[in-house]
Amino acid sequence: MIKPVLDSDFIPARVYNDEFLKTATKPFSIAVEREDGLVYRIDTFLGDDFEKNCFFVERKVKMMLWAAGGWKVILSGDHEVYEYIKKAYTADGIRAFDVDFWSTVYQKDFEVEECDIADMPHTSVNPLPIGRHLDGCRVGFDAGGSDIKVSSVVNGEVIWSQEIVWLPKVNSDINYHYENVKAAIELAASKMERCDAVGVSSAGVIVKSRPMQCSLFMAIPKDTL
Repeated sequence: MIKPVLDSDFIPARVYNDEFLKTATKPFSIAVEREDGLVYRIDTFLGDDFEKNCFFVERKVKMMLWAAGGWKVILSGDHEVYEYIKKAYTADGIRAFDVDFWSTVYQKDFEVEECDIADMPHTSVNPLPIGRHLDGCRVGFDAGGSDIKVSSVVNGEVIWSQEIVWLPKVNSDINYHYENVKAAIELAASKMERCDAVGVSSAGVIVKSRPMQCSLFMAIPKDTL
């Protein structure tokens, strides 16, 4: 295997996983649960080496959380690995940041549970229909870290657009965000005869149209959001 020049200890996840699974034969399942009971599940295998098993599962769990989101991890297939992951995902464990982050997103205490394979939840999703048409009068709104981009769109054609400078990352007053967002949307809406819809884009974790974690709010205390 070719080793990277700048970091000889780096091993791509795909390469490591392929090698690990060549000798892994013990069934093991991982599921992460998020809002409304939605679940992302992966079925895989473990080997005979406890430390390698723990590393493999810990990486899988972290990937699944950051790919799909979740406040609960459910494991089946190896009690010792479960105990390791449960300890890792605590307020003073090696994944304390993840625990705090996802507990904040879903406003639930983070949990790691073990169950029999027969009781493991299956993957469930709830896709939302978007982008069906461009008819009518619409406001397009993008909240960036240094400016707001806002547009007025009539029947799919942009008739007005503007970039508005703002400094959300250093403002701890939630009213600063509210007033700037409201003013930008109202300005774009005023360029049309009416406003049928508003489309919003921003980096972060959005749950049920609520920005639960967003870099724009990094200066705002958690208890005010």
